[in-house]
Amino acid sequence: MNSHNKKYLTVFLLIWFVPVCFFPGTLRAEKLSQEYRFNKEFFKAFGNDWADIITSPKGWGKSDFLNLSIIAGGGALFAIFDKDINHTFIENRSNESEDISHFVSNIGHGAFLGSFIASLYASGEIFQNHSLRKTALLSLESWMISGAIVTTMKFLIGRQRPKENEMAFFFKPLSFKSSLHSFPSGHASSVFAVAAVVAGQSDKFYVDLVSYTLASLVAISRVHDSKHWASDVFIGSAIGYFIGKKISELNRDQKSKRVNINFNFSSKSQSLTFSFYF
Repeated sequence: MNSHNKKYLTVFLLIWFVPVCFFPGTLRAEKLSQEYRFNKEFFKAFGNDWADIITSPKGWGKSDFLNLSIIAGGGALFAIFDKDINHTFIENRSNESEDISHFVSNIGHGAFLGSFIASLYASGEIFQNHSLRKTALLSLESWMISGAIVTTMKFLIGRQRPKENEMAFFFKPLSFKSSLHSFPSGHASSVFAVAAVVAGQSDKFYVDLVSYTLASLVAISRVHDSKHWASDVFIGSAIGYFIGKKISELNRDQKSKRVNINFNFSSKSQSLTFSFYF
């Protein structure tokens, strides 16, 4: 890991996410339909959720295909300006921005996310809080599934990273080299996959806000550091977000959260919405 142990594991998981997502009570504490423990039932549920996500396109409707078209179009739009965006970040870098960016980027690293999930699960056992355990295990599912999908895409697409070449559209598919694994961003997909689950299990608007803000900062840091093109992080973020939302929906209990952040697309509008349930 190194680099001062990833800045002391990013200041001990951001002082344990202030703490445990702003106290255990901010994650829904209603009686859950299952225990959510790391056991064979979890692996069975994981397999079922994985299968549901892989086969979900069979049941897509018009709105789902519209979402896909908008995300693909957004990625293509970013791709057109990838080189310009990269140069803008390079020209405006400073020692201070590099220090901040390197620190923030650690939040999307596997060591941080794995430790965060493990700590969340351990807190659920310590506090006897089913909801904490559920959030941890669903985060693990979302992280692993998004990681598998993104890693496969990286290998199949083989896009060169910004630091390796000035050409924004150099591809060498089926390569095992990290320098050819730019698209999509693994950090962005991973952190959004976890953020979407944490936000989905939270009762508090500010947990949603902090989760998505941290995820967005990680995505931006990857462009700032020339680890990825802007289109890489946009598509990676979208993959992680939608997988996290899907995992939450597949495991939703009857009582839904009262406040929620959603990115909604329809034939008439595209918007960031705040939903309140009474």
